[in-house]
Amino acid sequence: MTRLNNLVVLISIWLPLSVAGAAAQSTAPADFSGLWIGPSAADPALRTLYGKELPLTAEGKERLRTVDYAQDPIAVCLPMGPTRGYSFPFQIVQGKDVVVIAFEFQHTYRLIYMDGRKAPADIEEYPEWMGFSSGRWEGETLVIDTIAIDDRTWLDPAVPHSRRLRLTERLRKVDDNRIEWGITVDDPVFFTAPWTVVRPVRRAGSDERILSYSCNENNKFDPSALLPTGDRK
Repeated sequence: MTRLNNLVVLISIWLPLSVAGAAAQSTAPADFSGLWIGPSAADPALRTLYGKELPLTAEGKERLRTVDYAQDPIAVCLPMGPTRGYSFPFQIVQGKDVVVIAFEFQHTYRLIYMDGRKAPADIEEYPEWMGFSSGRWEGETLVIDTIAIDDRTWLDPAVPHSRRLRLTERLRKVDDNRIEWGITVDDPVFFTAPWTVVRPVRRAGSDERILSYSCNENNKFDPSALLPTGDRK
């Protein structure tokens, strides 16, 4: 009887611990570490924003109607902002307190703080090219909120934005080689309501890597050759 009582006690201790351990394992954050690449910017069917009927405000419609492609910031080597550059390889380095996204395009990076820190009180006065990004886990989905994005960046090759832009990204692993990357755009100056696009991302092949990229190195392109949109025929 003593052995039976001891066995019952051991089971009563082990069972809750094993259940708790399984639950913790099932809700562990997904691992996004590795080299990834999104759809080619040359493929209109897969571009981040093209082909979508945007809920534009009156100001947004006017800005989009009169957008001057000669002013695309990346044409003059300004940083690309957080929604561009994914058609080149990029490396995700995932840590407990910070997630780093290192881009081949313009050899730049994003920092996503996972330690609960708040944006500096004066962040809106000093916007950043990539904005200020804070992340959290919802189950196995990585949710990223980004504010204070410099309005000299564009959302894509045709759509500018205001300083009131806020991005909410949701990264979900479809499997070991694919990520579903949802981006919700909230900018009350340009858009009447938030809207979302989903970017398919694949793991880069073993023959792919991040190459050296300097916007001005050996640059044969003369930015003065860019024609203002109104002068094009």
